[in-house]
Amino acid sequence: MTELEISSENENTFAKEKNWKSFLKMYLVLGVLFLIMFTLRSAVTSLQMFVPYISITIGEPVEIIVIMFLVYSTTAAIFSLIVGPIMERIGYKIVMYAGMFIFAVAIMLLALATKFWILAFGQAIAGIGGACFGPAAIAYAGDYFPKIKLSTAIGLIMSSFYVATIVAVPLIALVAERLSWQWGLGIMTILSFLVFILILLIVPRIKGKRIESIDNNEKKAEDEEAKSEVIQNNDEAHSYFTRMKLVLQNKYALGAFFITLFQRGGLFGMVTLLSTWLVQKNFWNGFDAGLTKTQIGLVFLGGGVAALTSNTIFSYVADKIGKRKIIISGTILTGISIFLFPLLGEITRNIPLAISGIIIVNLFGGITMGSYNAFITQVAPQSKGTAVAINNAFGQISLLMANALIATFVWNLSKNFAYCGLVALGFYIITVTLMFIFVKPDDFFEQLNSAKNSS
Repeated sequence: MTELEISSENENTFAKEKNWKSFLKMYLVLGVLFLIMFTLRSAVTSLQMFVPYISITIGEPVEIIVIMFLVYSTTAAIFSLIVGPIMERIGYKIVMYAGMFIFAVAIMLLALATKFWILAFGQAIAGIGGACFGPAAIAYAGDYFPKIKLSTAIGLIMSSFYVATIVAVPLIALVAERLSWQWGLGIMTILSFLVFILILLIVPRIKGKRIESIDNNEKKAEDEEAKSEVIQNNDEAHSYFTRMKLVLQNKYALGAFFITLFQRGGLFGMVTLLSTWLVQKNFWNGFDAGLTKTQIGLVFLGGGVAALTSNTIFSYVADKIGKRKIIISGTILTGISIFLFPLLGEITRNIPLAISGIIIVNLFGGITMGSYNAFITQVAPQSKGTAVAINNAFGQISLLMANALIATFVWNLSKNFAYCGLVALGFYIITVTLMFIFVKPDDFFEQLNSAKNSS
């Protein structure tokens, strides 16, 4: 073998090793981002499950204890409006691990709480932590993974929500039953600190993309004085108000935020209401009482499996045929199901129908999870961290709106599943209408951004 052949073989071997290391690194990063969202979902859902036990320990009624979730959502919504421009200026990674550390401390505080004000304070801190690492993880994925695999990657990350419901929550419930709810939260504290360490060790640093039009001007500046002026303008472009203005003046981003508001509001409001259907007495096929807590848990386990399956499959399909088709079709199917099942439920009030409704609503709801979150990372290419963070704020507001309007006001006023389903359908009609206007094909926003930069 000649020296040239040996050199060529060594280069090929090096290239293969480098590609293998890049491949492995990418999936390690994907695994850490998955664990970030998995930890968030596991902790929040576990707290919801522990409400009756916390009520006994603290000595406050359940209706007082649940206020801590209002504190969490409010804090997360407010802080999401602050953190977006910050993460673009200092980088996604530092916001991720700082947020995870804050979240871990908050969960530890909740596990040690003996008074309601400590619970509320812990939830406020948890809301700050979640508002940091949640949006940062999604924005990071939007920059880190190739565009042709973005829906698949974000779909896998968001599937952690369902995996947490299927795997983590039952295990934590078992620990709480055998020991105490404090031990259940103790496990979540340990997991949060472990994920914090994994972020530090595995996730490479990516700083938010700078405003391209200013970067281009900086390259064109020929003398030192012009360069100095452009650099100063570039620093101003990273300021909070400039970043917020850039996103809020983007009509497509603003439309996407209101899509999130009505879509999540309609979905979560009806899922909450359908769960009450499972515990009501009925006389269909020999049922004379509602389901037990264990049976309800199995129903939601089935719903989680259905959502996980549809999310995984259709996130991959979205990368092949385009996100817009998947987002709109999945939303239409979800809207039909969240109206149809409450309507039938009001007529028959049978538990098998409620079980089917919860599983099918979750199945259709999971179709859009990955592709829509991937869409959010692309709607404002120059400032995706801010866009994702604001979208998270609208998501938190939607939870408050859903519980206040559908699951509380309309239900308490009417005690009628069909009326609640009609309100949820109204939310989805608004959602689909906004989607046809603001959800564009995959390359639309890049072309729009290029056109703005060249003008």
